[in-house]
Amino acid sequence: MKTTFDQILKSNLTLGSFPVSSKIFSLGREAEIIAKVVQDKIDENGKHAQIHCSNIVDWMNELAKQAQAVLDLQMEKDKEER
Repeated sequence: MKTTFDQILKSNLTLGSFPVSSKIFSLGREAEIIAKVVQDKIDENGKHAQIHCSNIVDWMNELAKQAQAVLDLQMEKDKEER
């Protein structure tokens, strides 16, 4: 995630936007963590595991990318509402 949790805290989100933004951030971070764990397994296991795990890495990276896009929209919407 390009956005850090510290940036969320410092962005002065409205009371209703903070829970949504923090959950979106958590979702994206979890996807990144899963992608890294699976990538590590690809590196240490055989070819069949590589094929299966590479799909998971792609899915988790896409999920993290989508979470970042939603977080960007949420934070921009919050700025406009203030």
